Order: sequence, then C-alpha cells, then structure tokens
Amino acid sequence: METEVRFKSDNVELAATFYARDNSKGRMPGIVLGHGFAGALYPKMASHLANLGYGVLSFSFRGYGKSGGERGHVILSEQARDFRNSVSYLAQRADIDPDRIGIVGSSLGATTGIMAAAEDLRVKVCVAGCPCSNFRTIFRRLYDTQEKFDKFLKFVEEKRRRNETIPRFEIVFIPEHLRGNLPKDTPMDFYADTVDGFVALNLKEVVGHIAPRPLFIIHAKDDQVCPVENAEELAGVAGKNCQLELTEKGDHFIFGVDSVIASIGNWLNKELPPK
Repeated sequence: METEVRFKSDNVELAATFYARDNSKGRMPGIVLGHGFAGALYPKMASHLANLGYGVLSFSFRGYGKSGGERGHVILSEQARDFRNSVSYLAQRADIDPDRIGIVGSSLGATTGIMAAAEDLRVKVCVAGCPCSNFRTIFRRLYDTQEKFDKFLKFVEEKRRRNETIPRFEIVFIPEHLRGNLPKDTPMDFYADTVDGFVALNLKEVVGHIAPRPLFIIHAKDDQVCPVENAEELAGVAGKNCQLELTEKGDHFIFGVDSVIASIGNWLNKELPPK
C-alpha cells in the first residue's frame, strides 16, 4: 500500500509517500526515510521495509520534489527539523506506534538524520548510509590545494554579494556515470548559505549524543562522492552503540543496491523488530 501524504514542517508543507503492507493490523513501528543532496528517492528501500512490517514515510525535504520551500537553500538545521517533524507526523498516525520510530537517511539525509536523532529522543534507532561527517573532505576532491579552496570560498562570497547561485557540481561533484541517479526536478543551483552550512559541519560533535540508542552506519568503500573515511571517522567517536558496515562496491547511491537494502532491513529487524 502506497499513499501520498502532506504535512507541515515549520510553516512549509512537505510531500511524502507512506508505505505499509496491505491489510496490516495494529500499530507498526515507523521509519522516516530521508534522501540526500541529490534528492533521489528510494521506493525499493521503502517497499522492502514496508514488507517487513514497518510503516515507512519517504519524504522530500523542503526545497525538493513536490515539497514546498524555496529551491536552492539547503540548510542543515532545517533538514534536521524536517526529519523531526516527519517523526511527529508518524507519531500521530493511528497505525504507528509512537514509541517505536526510527530514521533511515542517505548521504546528506544520513548527516541530517544523525543530527535529528542526536536531538530527538523519540528516535529509537538511526541508520546512516554514506554520511558526510566533514564536508571539507568532499570539497578537497574538487579543490585539492588550499589555494584552490580559498579561491572557491572567494567565489562563494562574490555570489553572495550578488545574490547569485552556485552550480551544484561546484559544491558537490558527482561523476558523469552517477548523474543518472539525480531526479529530473532536482535543484541544480544553490545559494551561499548552503555552502556556509557545509563548511561549518562537524558531525563528530553530535553523533555521540545518539548513544545508547542503536546507530547503523553503512558506506561503500568505492564512494566517489563522500569518501568512506567519513563513516570510519563517525563510527570511531559514536560509541559502542554504533555498528559500521563497509561494502566493497556500490559507490554513493547504495540505497538502491539489493544487498544494502537487505542489510538495513536485517539490522532494523534486530534493533526495532515489528511485533
């Protein structure tokens, strides 16, 4: 069963699809599924988790897809609030157990999902796929010397002064062979405030706040967008509650990979099992 729903996050209306097994009875554990900077949704992941017995809310952050909000302003704290408000939406549904809700996020959604889980004790488990702990590691793939990076920051300041946008691939580079994962309506230009948040990010400062609640980090070793060192760094400071799984292949958009979908489902079934 798939149902299109809409709900408010702050004063912005978010669009989502709610997935559940046909003829499901009683209150299910809920999962909020969040996408990354590319905006790619993962219906295969959502359907698999729903078939396991979860009520899955796959939503678009403000500024993406059919959600409201201004395009081109991706603010990490706002995305974390979108996650938390998605939890609130699930918690008020009659078919969801409000005491058994988790977050599953991909890429930037993994990053802001960790931020939301660290702040919100209603989140009982958290799954982070290819999270970005420090965007400087991503920027340095584009700007591999301090001189180049400083030049990029000056370019951002000039765009800010003129209130102009910055092309997506000058912020986060995606190799040509992976660009088919970008939805046709994904934002391609962003304002300087998006870069500000990325530069300031240090997820290591908050990931430990999830403990003792379970955290699962899964990352592909061949990720060409967000280096695998980000996941290893986070797992190193998260605590004993954190399980790290590294896959040999899959690159950045691993939420579409069957083995990754199965791993996440198996982990959730252990840590937040449907009754």
